[in-house]
Amino acid sequence: MFADTAKNQHAAASHPSPVPFAQNEDGSMTIFACFMVVMMIIVGGIGVDLMHNEMERTRLQGVSDRAALAAADLDQDIDPAAVVNDYFAKSGLADFVSDVQVTDNNNIREVTVNAFKPMRTQFMGYLGVDTLPVPASSTASELARNIEVSLVLDISGSMRFSNRMNDLRPAAQEFVDLLLDDGADEFTTISLIPYAGQTNPGPFMFDRMGGQRLPAQPLDAADGGIPEAESHGLLDAALPGGTGPDAGIRYVHPNVSSCIEMNPGTFQHDTLPSGNSVQVSHFMNWPIAAAVMDWGWCPQDQTSIQYLSNDADDLKGLIGSMRMHDGTGTHYAMKYAVSLLDPSSRGDVSALIGDGQVAPEFDGRPADYSDPTAVKYIILMTDGQITEQVRPDDAMDLENPTRELGRGRGGERMQISTAGTNVASFFAQCDLAKGQSPRPVVVYTIAFEAPGTPEQQMRDCASSPAHFFAADGNSIAGVFEAIARQIQNLRLTN
Repeated sequence: MFADTAKNQHAAASHPSPVPFAQNEDGSMTIFACFMVVMMIIVGGIGVDLMHNEMERTRLQGVSDRAALAAADLDQDIDPAAVVNDYFAKSGLADFVSDVQVTDNNNIREVTVNAFKPMRTQFMGYLGVDTLPVPASSTASELARNIEVSLVLDISGSMRFSNRMNDLRPAAQEFVDLLLDDGADEFTTISLIPYAGQTNPGPFMFDRMGGQRLPAQPLDAADGGIPEAESHGLLDAALPGGTGPDAGIRYVHPNVSSCIEMNPGTFQHDTLPSGNSVQVSHFMNWPIAAAVMDWGWCPQDQTSIQYLSNDADDLKGLIGSMRMHDGTGTHYAMKYAVSLLDPSSRGDVSALIGDGQVAPEFDGRPADYSDPTAVKYIILMTDGQITEQVRPDDAMDLENPTRELGRGRGGERMQISTAGTNVASFFAQCDLAKGQSPRPVVVYTIAFEAPGTPEQQMRDCASSPAHFFAADGNSIAGVFEAIARQIQNLRLTN
């Protein structure tokens, strides 16, 4: 009996009873693996579709960017929208341009391109997503800043030393070329302001600003008299003229320049002088170097200001021909430099246009300081410090056209302002330029072989230490080029 029981127990152990289906775990990993494979295929398919979508988006965005940049080019003569459509057509994407917006003014062009392409999916369709969007949007703009420049050049007699004037001429001429190249002459004007003891605004502006001519006076040619027709001062027909080699011509005291006197109060504002102002007489203080200098503390009319010009040849012609004169009155030159950038002189520019001295397309200049499309610069070069201002006691003294005050005529000379007063006037103008709101004038200064006091004066006037340059004959060309390049770099905004 016991043997049978043991036998039965052994048999039961050798042949266990079947497990119910719900509790049977055989093959469960296979089912899990099948689910994982399906999920991997789905995720991989989604990844493929998304990668393809990004590739298409990158392609569409690239075409959109290139089209917008090309269409925004101000030198582009073709209609901007046509340029955009042509770019997309050549890329096989002509049907996907949804919108082209163009803002086109005289000096700014902005192009916005919107494109859209639906992309059919390869795998995500099984999840109910048949297409994915491929958008692209680009905006490009080119802003040609209206550039207004006052270029102030020292032509005092000391510029003849160490070959300075000969080094200056090509450097300043190259500056003009760089500033007006590549179509920049369409929106750039340069007022060229040569100066010595004073600054000559020219006969037209002399009259407009209320200049009062000195009286005409007979003077023999042997004493410096010139033919009456060459002088601004015309004798009364009833008065005899001076004698000369041509007996049929009346000779008169030379009135060949057009500088006006300015009192210190004039330098406290940024407008051009106005009112009745006496003419600066025709005289020299220091000995003349006749080979390279013309007579006069005030530069003669052929070396007067050239206003708001975009004619590179004319500007370079004046730079190449301007003659040195006596004295260093930097504050006068700075006065004109600032005033010709100030909106208050807009009426004067219109008058100069009427006189044929400024191109008609620049009517409306100088721009307001708040104009976001305009930028104003002063580039000031000097080789010496600001000095006192002297005049002959008698503006019509017969010796003024031929004998310098410093040659035995000390008792005939008077001081009208000290060097300290003139320096203060100079800095008043520097501060007015740099203090304009909301956009100041950018002031570059160059001390040309002028260490010590003049270098410090230039350094203090500049917009910042980075806007000041100390130059010599070997570096003056590079300095002007560097300034021109800095202006060019700010000219275009894309």
